[in-house]
Amino acid sequence: MNDLKKNESNKKNNFISKIKTSFTGRKFRSGAYATIITTIVIGMVLVVNLFTSELDLKFDVSAQDMYTITDQTTELVKAIDDDITMYYLVSAGDELDMFEKIIEKYDALSSNITVVKKDPVLYPKFTSQFVEDEVTENSILIVNNSNGRAKYVDYQDMLVTEYDTTTYEPYTSAVDVEGQISAAIQYVTTTDLPIMYTVEGHGEFAIGETLTSSLEKQNVTVSSLSTLTVKSIPEDCSILFINAPEYDYTEDEVTMIKDYMAAGGDVIITLDFTAEGLVNFSSLLAYYGLDVVEGVIYEADAGHYMGSYANYLAPDVLSHSITSEVISNGKYIIVPGASGLTFLDNTRSSLTIEPLLTTSDEAYSKTNINAETISKEDGDIEGPFTVGAIATDTYNDITTNLIVYSSAYMLDESMTTISAVGNVDLFLNTISYLSGTTSSLSIKTRSIIPEQVTLLASQKFFWGTIVVIVIPLIILVIGIVICIRRRRK
Repeated sequence: MNDLKKNESNKKNNFISKIKTSFTGRKFRSGAYATIITTIVIGMVLVVNLFTSELDLKFDVSAQDMYTITDQTTELVKAIDDDITMYYLVSAGDELDMFEKIIEKYDALSSNITVVKKDPVLYPKFTSQFVEDEVTENSILIVNNSNGRAKYVDYQDMLVTEYDTTTYEPYTSAVDVEGQISAAIQYVTTTDLPIMYTVEGHGEFAIGETLTSSLEKQNVTVSSLSTLTVKSIPEDCSILFINAPEYDYTEDEVTMIKDYMAAGGDVIITLDFTAEGLVNFSSLLAYYGLDVVEGVIYEADAGHYMGSYANYLAPDVLSHSITSEVISNGKYIIVPGASGLTFLDNTRSSLTIEPLLTTSDEAYSKTNINAETISKEDGDIEGPFTVGAIATDTYNDITTNLIVYSSAYMLDESMTTISAVGNVDLFLNTISYLSGTTSSLSIKTRSIIPEQVTLLASQKFFWGTIVVIVIPLIILVIGIVICIRRRRK
């Protein structure tokens, strides 16, 4: 009996000893350490979550920074002294998350901006005191309470719609919430907005939808003008735009444009290499020290044209106030079907000409635009060429500017819809420079579909070589080395 009790006592002592040992062993110490660390991490997460919730701190980790406000908007909003109310016209429960998150950013940026939700169903006549438009759900109304100006931004205007090339069905490819709202704020807070007249009546190119939308967003008023039927350029004309005429101007028209410029008016001109016999129009360019080279330019340097198209130039972008934003954004300027510009000698001392866009030294102009080969032939003109230039004339304290881009095709829809190409930005910056606008709003849209990658010919060759030759070769060499080592073992 005593032995039995002794065995039971030993078992109990051994069990207690094992428990004590488990609390002092290496496994327990490791487990306790892991538990403490886990507890600390969870505690830190809870504290950080509480901290960010109290301060309303949010971080945008979405593709293309969908909910991040750009520096342009930040600078615009922080400079506002007027009392602005931003009405988000939406019924309760129908708010779009993307719209609401961006709108909230404006409220946080400035104490002068107040965001108010207004139900258009409950208050159907509210907007009529500011705008005549029929409002839609998820639209925005910006009201400047200091000067009474208002701007309505329709829901559809904040969506970028494209058409499927196979089904021709429309689809939403991007959103433009920030761009439209910031443009509306700029509109209601700025009194001196630019007016651009586009000349018509000589077969000029029409402005595409993308560029038209961008001009509207930058608050540029665009009106057409037939110079053949007026006696003078309108006094409210900030910029005269001549977009690649096909037929020549009359001498009187050229004189009228010169008079407009002599009084301080600014002009933007684009060219079409197919136009011929523009004697009077060419005299206007020559008056400002520019001459057009015969033919169409091709590039022999693969780093200066897009893809496999040697006539889709990717010129060097030279430093200037007009080009600074394009350079800082790292975008390419693509100039298809360009004529070459050269500078005339013996110009008047008051005239200064600066290149903005230039080709490589290997560029050449094919004088026979219908030639069967794009290779350089006898009679073709050697480069380099200027394909974008600004001529500035200052006389009697009056300064006028003529800016020439030698291809109207650079503003074609096929170019202006490519996000990696900065042609629209360049044109908007040109207008901003000429109109004296302190800030040019060129806020990009946020794509909701994968973006296309635009590569120059040299880049396509480089990456093609890497993918097709270099990487497979490296894998092959590694495989051979592994096989040799295994056999030696």
